[in-house]
Amino acid sequence: MNNTDKMATKDYIQAAVFSVLSMVGMIVAAILNMSGYTALLYPAGAAIFIGILFFILEVKVPKKGAVFIFSIVPALYFFASGLIEGIVGAVGAMLFSLFAELILSNHHDSLKHITIAAVVYTMYYSTIGFAEQFLFTEYYCNAAAEHGIDPAVVDGMRTVFGIKPLWAAAIAATALTTLLGTLIGRLITNKHLKRTGLVK
Repeated sequence: MNNTDKMATKDYIQAAVFSVLSMVGMIVAAILNMSGYTALLYPAGAAIFIGILFFILEVKVPKKGAVFIFSIVPALYFFASGLIEGIVGAVGAMLFSLFAELILSNHHDSLKHITIAAVVYTMYYSTIGFAEQFLFTEYYCNAAAEHGIDPAVVDGMRTVFGIKPLWAAAIAATALTTLLGTLIGRLITNKHLKRTGLVK
């Protein structure tokens, strides 16, 4: 993996493209939110896509700042919602990207550090991202109902998020699916990207 200090214009573009792709992955995973009972699985579902993209991004752009740019489109999406959880999600995405950047500092060519950084990055989905749901379940569910969410979905969320130990399970599942995503990303990199010359 080629590692240089400063990002060039093409690096910014590539990181931005991956940021958009990560948002697409999150939207695909959002179908899990269509049922209150499966909403708990959303972070883990999104983390598979994010893990794949995170690994490939680090192989293609192993430079300081790439991960932070990777977080920008999801952060803007969350912020644009105007909801409290959206603002919290936006802050979480950028904050955890900085944590990942610290882990990767001078270790962009380390598979271990890339993997750990990917797991740390996706933790905002199930930690900060789920804080309101698990800590203030009634408030969250009442707000969801006021925004027109189907009552059956709200009832499902109230049941699931009312079981507090499930928060730890969601965090663990997110970590595991991120690991799975990085493994898939590594396979894609080894079998396809290097073969086509996109990654040296």
